[in-house]
Amino acid sequence: MIDIVEERKKAKQVVESNNFDYLIMFVICMDAIALGMLTIGFYEVDFIKTMFLLDRICMAIFIVEMLIKMYAYGPKFFKSGWNVFDLAIITISSLPGSGYLIILRTFRLFRLLKYVDRFRRLKSIINIMLLILPNFVAMCAIMTVVVYVFGVMGVVLFGDGVGAFNDLGKSIFTLLQAFTLDGWASTIARPVMRVYPYAWMFFVGFIMLSLWLVISFILSVIAMMVKREFNVKSRL
Repeated sequence: MIDIVEERKKAKQVVESNNFDYLIMFVICMDAIALGMLTIGFYEVDFIKTMFLLDRICMAIFIVEMLIKMYAYGPKFFKSGWNVFDLAIITISSLPGSGYLIILRTFRLFRLLKYVDRFRRLKSIINIMLLILPNFVAMCAIMTVVVYVFGVMGVVLFGDGVGAFNDLGKSIFTLLQAFTLDGWASTIARPVMRVYPYAWMFFVGFIMLSLWLVISFILSVIAMMVKREFNVKSRL
């Protein structure tokens, strides 16, 4: 019994060491390269086989990693969300003939995020992303309402004469393209204006309102960051 406890302590020291983390990060990167190369069809058959073999080797290392961690932590292994996520993805990825579930192998690359603490600048970026998440969600909620309302208006106003506004789905997709400013004037607005000359008011109104929402979001983030920086300095 004492030997098992000691062995588990040693295994825990191994999986929690920096070298072990760097090894797994390296394997994840190699797996990412292998998965990427497997999606490119113009390589020779031997090269594709090599990339597939590399992916299988990476999978074997991941399986060994999971087994070591499960042995080291015991039942506590399942208390970590990352461990459960890793185990689920690796289990599904290792199933033979799992069809489209093999796509989930790409989610193994997200495991790199748990090593973000090793890099100060990356951790700062992640912290900022989490900090502005509530503002971003609020903007997306408002934008969803705006796009939906204008989508319904587009179907009502232009649905009979323009294919891009035949139904609500097409209308919303067209407005999302206009929101990105990807040729919205030449490829979206002008063709509609040939049938409905006053359609420019609809598109200009949507673009201006969308820009206003985006600018408001950016200003709110800047104000929040300035306030946070001021609070940090005041505590010092």
